[in-house]
Amino acid sequence: MTGPEQAADEMTTRSAPEITRPAPETIRPASGTGLLHRGAASPVYNDLPHRVLKPGVRQIINRLIMRVTLEGLEHVPVDEPLIFAGNHSSWLDGPLVVIESPRTVRCLVKSEMYTRIVGRLLLISGQIPIDRGRPDREALHTALDELSRGGAIGVFPEGTRGSGEMAAVQHGIAYLAVHGRCRVLPVACINTGDALPKGARWPRRSVQVRVVFGKPFEVDVPANPRSRRALAAVAEDIRVRLLDHLETARASPGESAA
Repeated sequence: MTGPEQAADEMTTRSAPEITRPAPETIRPASGTGLLHRGAASPVYNDLPHRVLKPGVRQIINRLIMRVTLEGLEHVPVDEPLIFAGNHSSWLDGPLVVIESPRTVRCLVKSEMYTRIVGRLLLISGQIPIDRGRPDREALHTALDELSRGGAIGVFPEGTRGSGEMAAVQHGIAYLAVHGRCRVLPVACINTGDALPKGARWPRRSVQVRVVFGKPFEVDVPANPRSRRALAAVAEDIRVRLLDHLETARASPGESAA
């Protein structure tokens, strides 16, 4: 069990009420209202580096270093709290979601990455460190704070880099979606494992990579949002939806170039 799931479990109870869908207006409240968590009062992140640097970095990544095509950008809302959730088969997945998204995304990143130059870049770009070896409630609350301000959080709910087949997801994403009262937007990163296999130091430009944004969806909010069993049901529903988007993206030949 890793940090997000441990923290989510620690903040839930063992009761298991029936899951019900609230009225649509309670799913996505206005920024800063309607959240179920007690805010961690985390500092507001200034996304100036994203707004200034991302367009140029995106062009360099997509056209010179790699071959990346983007699809589904029209599905990304710019004016609501949102969780970007993707498959995870390569180290490239996180950076690509952050760089290719048309809005600022702050991902939950394992704390071991925060060293030297990489650590500085992660902090400058607003990524949120999470200790996967303990219940890191501070990281979850920081993510909820960002959602309460109308921002976007990036999560790879499989928990660690693997096959990227969405065989299982952690409960942390369910906790964020339920307590953040926000929609989840699926992202499929296609061929990233081939472009940068484990052990490789540089992406293979010969591999065509696709980043496919899906339509955001709402989650069923449990009557008792602190129930472990109810959150497990929400997590499974999210897993099925993410897998469906991944399979649909893989079956599509792709249409638009970056």
